[in-house]
Amino acid sequence: MLKITELTALVERKQVISGLSLDLQTGEVMVLMGANGSGKSSLANVLMGNSKYRVKKGRVWFEGKDLLAMTVDERARERVFVAWQSPIVVPGVSILSYLRTIYEASGKKIEKMVEFRDMVYRLCKKVGLRSEVVERGMNEGFSGGEKKRFELVQLLLLQPKLAILDEIDSGLDIDGLKMVAKIVEEMADTGTAFVLITHYKKLLDYVKTHSVVVLASGKIVKRGGY
Repeated sequence: MLKITELTALVERKQVISGLSLDLQTGEVMVLMGANGSGKSSLANVLMGNSKYRVKKGRVWFEGKDLLAMTVDERARERVFVAWQSPIVVPGVSILSYLRTIYEASGKKIEKMVEFRDMVYRLCKKVGLRSEVVERGMNEGFSGGEKKRFELVQLLLLQPKLAILDEIDSGLDIDGLKMVAKIVEEMADTGTAFVLITHYKKLLDYVKTHSVVVLASGKIVKRGGY
């Protein structure tokens, strides 16, 4: 599904990824580990098309298509999803409005708004968020854990083919980690491939993984199973 070959990328003239090669198949779960500045989040930014990052060399193929040649919107329509480490706060834009926008941008249609709202309510309940939060501004007044749970709502709503979760375990308690593990396992069973970015080994105690990759200075220094 995802094939990265000799990828080298820069941000503000600083090389943040150096000759990185990875393969990820449908339904596989890969954990990407490393210290701050090791290149984990930089890889997520490159895969999602952040314009601040420049690819110096290498190729990225997603389902046989050149991912690097796609715009951010095209990548979203190809059902590539990133849950960011620090979700943005957008006062005045309700969660429900935002979810409707990204749902339609992914190429899906909403036939009846009341049915869409009910679906969002169900997803909020599934991840432990109160349904009334959908009327609040996006991430406005949310705790760290609530922000992570809202990222999970988006993940469940969009049902991507490839999901990159950047430190989704940060700010979550044990019950939250177990919930993440259950969602990842359920979605992987239906074909979603995952890249889970984390600092901590604790996540590995709950998530069934196919491979673990450790980065340092933008390079792979270790890989294997867990």
